[in-house]
Amino acid sequence: MAAAFAALVSLQNNLRLIRNHPNHTFSFEEEQIQPLWGRVSFLIDFLKSYNYSHGAIRETTESLELRIARAAQEAEDVIEGHIVDQIRCGKTRSSRFLLDLHKVSEKLHYMRRKALNAFFLLLIAPSGMLEQSTYPSSSSSSTQSTPLLTSSMVGFDDILLQLLHLLARGPLSRRVIPIEGMGGIGKTTLAINAFHHPYIVQHFDVCLWATISQEYSIHKILAQLLSCLRRSTSGTFDEMRERLYKSLFGLRYLIVLDDMWNLKVWDDMNVKSLFPDTNNGSRVVVTTRLADVAYHLGDNGYGIAMSFLDEANSWHLFCQNAFAKQQVCPPELEETARKIVARCKGLPLAIVVVGGHLRKSPTALAYWENVAQSILYSTGNDEQCLNVLSLSYRYLPVHLKPCFLLLGAFPEDEEIFAQDVVKLWIAEGLIQHIDDFRLEDVAVYYLFDLFMRNLILVDKWDYKGAITTFKVHDIVREMCLQTAKEVQFLSVFETAGAIIREHRVVISGEAKHETISSDAPACCLISSRGRYSIHNPHDLKWLRTLSKVVTTLTSELIFQQVNLRYLNLNLVYIPHPVLYYLPSSISLLWNLQILTIIVPDQSKVIAPYGIWEMLQLRQIEVDPICLIDPLPVDQANEMVMRNLYKLLKVENFRLSEVVCKRIPNVRELRLSYCGKVSLYYCPRNLGCLHQLDYLALQFDGNTNWREFATSLTFPSSLRVLRLSGCCGVDWEELTMMVGSLPHLEMLLLFRNSVIGSVWTPVEGKFCHLKTLIIDGCGDLVCWNADNSHFPVLENLNLRDLSKLIEFPSGIGEIATLKSIDLRFCSASSTLSAMRTLLEQLELGNESLRLNVYFRGDEETMESFKNDVREEGLTSSSNLSLRLFSSK
Repeated sequence: MAAAFAALVSLQNNLRLIRNHPNHTFSFEEEQIQPLWGRVSFLIDFLKSYNYSHGAIRETTESLELRIARAAQEAEDVIEGHIVDQIRCGKTRSSRFLLDLHKVSEKLHYMRRKALNAFFLLLIAPSGMLEQSTYPSSSSSSTQSTPLLTSSMVGFDDILLQLLHLLARGPLSRRVIPIEGMGGIGKTTLAINAFHHPYIVQHFDVCLWATISQEYSIHKILAQLLSCLRRSTSGTFDEMRERLYKSLFGLRYLIVLDDMWNLKVWDDMNVKSLFPDTNNGSRVVVTTRLADVAYHLGDNGYGIAMSFLDEANSWHLFCQNAFAKQQVCPPELEETARKIVARCKGLPLAIVVVGGHLRKSPTALAYWENVAQSILYSTGNDEQCLNVLSLSYRYLPVHLKPCFLLLGAFPEDEEIFAQDVVKLWIAEGLIQHIDDFRLEDVAVYYLFDLFMRNLILVDKWDYKGAITTFKVHDIVREMCLQTAKEVQFLSVFETAGAIIREHRVVISGEAKHETISSDAPACCLISSRGRYSIHNPHDLKWLRTLSKVVTTLTSELIFQQVNLRYLNLNLVYIPHPVLYYLPSSISLLWNLQILTIIVPDQSKVIAPYGIWEMLQLRQIEVDPICLIDPLPVDQANEMVMRNLYKLLKVENFRLSEVVCKRIPNVRELRLSYCGKVSLYYCPRNLGCLHQLDYLALQFDGNTNWREFATSLTFPSSLRVLRLSGCCGVDWEELTMMVGSLPHLEMLLLFRNSVIGSVWTPVEGKFCHLKTLIIDGCGDLVCWNADNSHFPVLENLNLRDLSKLIEFPSGIGEIATLKSIDLRFCSASSTLSAMRTLLEQLELGNESLRLNVYFRGDEETMESFKNDVREEGLTSSSNLSLRLFSSK
């Protein structure tokens, strides 16, 4: 379904643009586009609404999905192939093109009829067939009403004790306790061990278990619960509900609802009418892969979030499953066995599955070494584990499936930047247009949804609460790649094998462009580790994503790939500074949305005037790039880049009135200024960018930039401001310039951005500032600040302030302050900051943390330690003190 949905959405996006392209008129008639649009829209809606996981019908549907994907891809190939011919050669519609377009349109019409037939087949399917396939085999309870104790809780003793405490202690009112985590993490095992624990069995009058799963039946859930009570499971829904309620009334009960996938089942069960609350300490445990389900069901913070096993417990669990009774690894196998365990990355299910496989396997070292090499990449060792995890994919909403599968394009065991993922999703046409929402905002929501489903592991969040970086567990990634290959969505080449028929290609090893056939239908080519060299590429007329490839020059041929939507180039290092001139042919890229170029040090990219006519551009990330002034915007020239929201990093950018009109919706802007100083750059017009959210300004340190900097007018929309090198601006001027901005949350002041020895903030300024970084403003001696000057500050970072005499104690009184970082500041300011922390701790402020990084030789470090002892500054868990030697 992922490949079909992705192909249809991408085709729909192209049809929308063909109809309304701002600077190209394509030779398509409305009577050709309208039928195509209707058929594509119908099939998209069909895939969204159709639940394909119904037993015998599933096989038919999966075959249909593959045919839909091929038909949509073929239609897009025909359309984009014609666009290439028209843009390059000025060709109008040929009889061959019209015939091909008619053929693909008819194929999609045929697919529409087949989809309708499949839908009607579902409607008339016997209920028994549907019910039989509703529950995965792992959740069937036909032969037993309660689960058996199948695995010990290695590594989870503390969590088990925590769960037992929540079950047996606390309020007498009925409580719901969610257990959440990714598939295979041990949620059900934890619930089983608690369910059968002697203390729990004795504490509760009755213990009931029901498995829910993605496709649930309230009737079956009631039957499972009633069977635990040895009550009749026959009758209508209302009869069964009344029977359960009366059976539980007055009893202290424990009910486990295992594997809940959404809140709808909770509402459908009408819990109050099922589970009486007689104020006797009854409990309901819910296991779920979805964080939002756990959040909504948890009472007053009740709940348990499962995490991975550490190295020691992973090894213990493996030995328990791999070595039968002795549970001890033979010395000759230990080194290889530990490699195997490390590959499981702390996921209990993977450890149990692999251990169980090896338990029945030969103990020859060669065999174990082969398993270590092939683990998670073979079809036997990990089948059970991948089958369990694949449920998370199977029940994803259809719009998330292709997005999830494309995560396989990123390297294993590496931090993934959310922005890179968002760019790739947009370029591949996986994000549907939603009125009043930018594609980037929709994509960010999709990524957060994957996090809430425990399919990605977030490392960092940004100041707006969005994901910055994340990782994908190795086993989840393997499931992703395996599924992507099965549905012909993504192909990964470890070596430079010939690429002939693949549409989306990831190259993870060394390769050159000769490995790609000149007539290959590749539409997406990604070098996951940036080692794919491309200098004179073949004419890949359907190529729309070219990411992380290496080249020595801005080749004219690269910019003749007319259908490119995403271009990410790495210009390799050259020993001397170079000016790279983008060719004028770049303006022929009718649908280019993201342009990213990594430039060697001291070099820069010069863009042609035509870049102002590329109205589909959403992000320009070139460090640095020089832009020629555009022509004025008037009735005859309406080239406004309304989609452009990120522009990085423009050198000596002239903020003329014309430029500001050309980029009215830009949100992130990073500019650098150097050389001759001039008000020609129009600093006052910056305030015309009413959507600007993030602004970074870097100057070359020339004090003559003072007049330019103090003339800047900042838009009221600004939330983040980063300044560097604008010598000449003092602290009072800075306060007047930006202190009154109504939405400013982050202020980052880097080396030489502000001069002056005294900063006395003004009350009523910086009312919304949450993060303040002062780094390298070495003139600062006295900072007269208190809680009235930064009333909502949360994070303060001071670095390289060697002249600062004292840390302002009033800062510690800010109620919202969470952390203070002092890096390589003066000893006196560091000591005063430590005193401030201790004062706050004595006042009961346990949430404040102080991190100190002190630099010096052995003598200065010992002197500082003596000062700490003389001050009587005792250690605290809220204080982190790190000393670095200057040697």
